[in-house]
Amino acid sequence: MKNQISKLIALLFFACSTALAQNESKTFDPQLILGTFVGEWTGQATAYFPRDSSKTNRLESIQAIGKKTLKDTYIEIKSIWTQEDGSTRELLELVNYHVRKDSFQVLYLYDNWPGRVDYPLSYNEETRTFKGYDTFIARGGIPAEEKVEWVISKDGNEIRGTEYNHLSTDPDGYWPKTFEYVLRRKE
Repeated sequence: MKNQISKLIALLFFACSTALAQNESKTFDPQLILGTFVGEWTGQATAYFPRDSSKTNRLESIQAIGKKTLKDTYIEIKSIWTQEDGSTRELLELVNYHVRKDSFQVLYLYDNWPGRVDYPLSYNEETRTFKGYDTFIARGGIPAEEKVEWVISKDGNEIRGTEYNHLSTDPDGYWPKTFEYVLRRKE
C-alpha cells in the first residue's frame, strides 16, 4: 500500500511539475499573436482533388481584411475568394484565444456551405505554426478528419495555410494535401 501511495505521489508531482514547466515555457502573448492577423491581405489559393483524377486543381485569388472585434478578444477575418471563371465565395473566420483551454480557437462560416467548422488550434512559438484537427462527413457519408496548418512568416507579412484530410476508407497514414494558400499583407 505504501508503495502505491509513493508511486501516486511521484506521479502527481511529475504531472504538476510538467504543467508548471509548460506554463513557464510559454513566453508568447496570445493577443500579440492574434494581432498578426489584423490588416489587409491578398493572396492565392489552390484546391486539390487527390481522390478524383478527373478534376483539375481549382485556383482562386483572395482578398481579406482582419480586424479586432468583441472588445479585442476576437480577430474577425472577412475574405472573398474569386475563381478563374469570376465566381466568388465569402468566408468569415473568427479566431480567439480560449483561456480555459489554453489554446487558440477558430470558427469558419461560409456563404456557399450551410455548415460551420469550429476547432482548437495549437500554437508552436518557435516555428510560428498553428495546427488544428476537425472531423467531418465526406461525400457519400464517409467519416473523415481534416488537419490544418498555418505558418506565419518571421516578419508577420505572410501567412501560409495548408489543409490535409483523411477519410475513414483511406489507408492508414494517407493524408493528401487538399488545399493551400498564401496571404501577403497589403502595404
